[in-house]
Amino acid sequence: MRQPAGAETPITPSRYSTLWTVGRFGPLRMTDLARLENVSKSSATRIVSNLSADGLVEAAPDANDGRSTLVAMTPAGRRVLAESSERTDMVFLSRLAGFSEAEKVMLEAAVMLLERLVTPAEGERANERERGRTDA
Repeated sequence: MRQPAGAETPITPSRYSTLWTVGRFGPLRMTDLARLENVSKSSATRIVSNLSADGLVEAAPDANDGRSTLVAMTPAGRRVLAESSERTDMVFLSRLAGFSEAEKVMLEAAVMLLERLVTPAEGERANERERGRTDA
């Protein structure tokens, strides 16, 4: 699904992932972005620099802590995400049209199981929030 939807997207998968994360959770401190993307702070800084050069994000000093940098989405970044999402939806729906009703039911069940795998339990979310406070 990634190839047809991403073919017109002018950014790499790592940049797209970072852009999506900033869109979902931003504005973010660079350290928090690196943690969420599971990359080093220097890698996050490099990716943000490229996204900023493309006009998709803005990096500015944190008003509450001048030592930190906040990364926020620009309108152009929101447009790229929306357009990519539309293309992905169109590809997904066209492929789904070939599924039987029984296959769609199985797919729905599989999605629910996968969501349970990737969605942290409440205790894990509390631990993540606590770690985020101490890492900042």
